[in-house]
Parts: sequence; C-alpha cells; structure tokens
Amino acid sequence: MDRQALKARAGAAMIGALSIAIMLTSCASSPKTTYRADSGEAVTVDWAAYPGHAGMDAGDVLRAPPAEETRAVSARILGEIEARLSDEFALAWEDGPTDGHVGEGEFYPQEGNGYGGRSLYVTFNSAARESLSIPSRAEDWNRIVEIITDVTQAHGLGSLKLDSLDSERAAENAERSGSENPDEQWQWFGTANGDSQWVAVSLINIDRDESGKAAGEIGVETGWNARSINISYGATTVGIGDRDAFLKRIEPYEGLTRPDATTSD
Repeated sequence: MDRQALKARAGAAMIGALSIAIMLTSCASSPKTTYRADSGEAVTVDWAAYPGHAGMDAGDVLRAPPAEETRAVSARILGEIEARLSDEFALAWEDGPTDGHVGEGEFYPQEGNGYGGRSLYVTFNSAARESLSIPSRAEDWNRIVEIITDVTQAHGLGSLKLDSLDSERAAENAERSGSENPDEQWQWFGTANGDSQWVAVSLINIDRDESGKAAGEIGVETGWNARSINISYGATTVGIGDRDAFLKRIEPYEGLTRPDATTSD
C-alpha cells in the first residue's frame, strides 16, 4: 500500500436526540430538515449552511486540539512513540521524504461540507517519521504494535488497529503482503483513531518479500527506507479563530441527524 494512503481520515456518528418531530426533505442543491421546536414553531434548516461535514461528527472534531496546536500535539505523540521504540529496540529515526511538502506537516482546508456549502474544518497531516531499521522477528513486530498502542491510548486515540490483519480481507492482504501468515508478511499497516485524530503506522521489511515487488510498492527509489517503522499524525479540527463562528453556525443543527452527503466534497 502507498504510504500516503496510510494517512487515514476519521469520522464518527454520535448526536443527542431532541424532543422534536423531524422531517427530512431534499432538493437539487442541498437537503433541508424541518422540525417543530419546543415553542411549537416549525423550523427549517438548510444543510448547505452546515459548518461541519456530512461524514464527521462535530463533537469529535471539537474535542480535537485546535488547528494551531496540532503541530505540537503531533510532535509530542510521535516523539513519545519514537522514544519508547528506540529504548527497546535501539532504533534511529529520520524524516521521511516530503515529496515537495512542508517538512513539519501541512494543513488542508475542508472546503465543502458534503451538502454544497462551505465547511470550517481543516485537516492537518504531519510529515512522516521513519526508523532506519526494524527488528526482524515476528514477536518484535507484535511488541511494536503493543508499544504504539500504549502511547496512543494514553493520548486518547485508542488502540492501533492493523488493517493489514483484517480477517475479512485476508486474501487481499495475503496477495499484497506475500503470505497468508501475518508473521511472514513484509508489510503491516494500520491506524489508531480518536476524536478526529489519528496516528498512521506501517511496518516494512522487504527481506520478507519473495516476489521482488515490495521495493517498488513502498517507494524505495524515492527515498523511503526498505526496512523501517513509519509513523505519522493527523487531525481534522477547527482553528481557534473560527471556533466561535463554528459554534454559532452549528447551533440550529444541534440534535439533528445529519443527512447523507449530496456532494462529493
């Protein structure tokens, strides 16, 4: 799997219910929801004005650190992972290739809200950090996952879930990673998620690859290490300067169920 694809996106569904009757209608441009307030007044909201996004729970996003703090949070979490792994496995680390991007990470505004309007969300993706080597034993790989989980759980991101070990995609994973036995696969990858933050992880050892395809797949020719642990951090959040506007704009939607997205942004 391409390393940039490991930077997962987070989203969840968690909205409290209001004691109101809700009727969802839609039009060509954006869906609308009509409900009856406690006062008896019928209220209609147009989701084109929703300041968040159809695919993400606003509560999760508001619990994430503000955009201005994400670089510091990223450095703290990734630095702790590096320190723990270095202490146990005597690893050295370096920045991964930036592919022309800013070395300390970049921000990407979420321009659309999924309903044809503008979102106030912004996503931060850190630069990748990678070790210069990786232990070869299967038990060491499992220990690496345990250590990373210890750190991510301590920071509220939950445990590291390995997509590459998903039993429902076993055949696909075996074909891509060279073996049905996870202990013999040349690549593990996954994410730890929480409050619209995530840590993406990949473990790579092309010495386990008998096909000779792994080096090309992971981008060794562009500077990625062939035997390494790769970690990065990301978050979708709101900037400090936009928070008050976000809270004001989202107030009419509190307690309403978000409709499915009507646009692809």
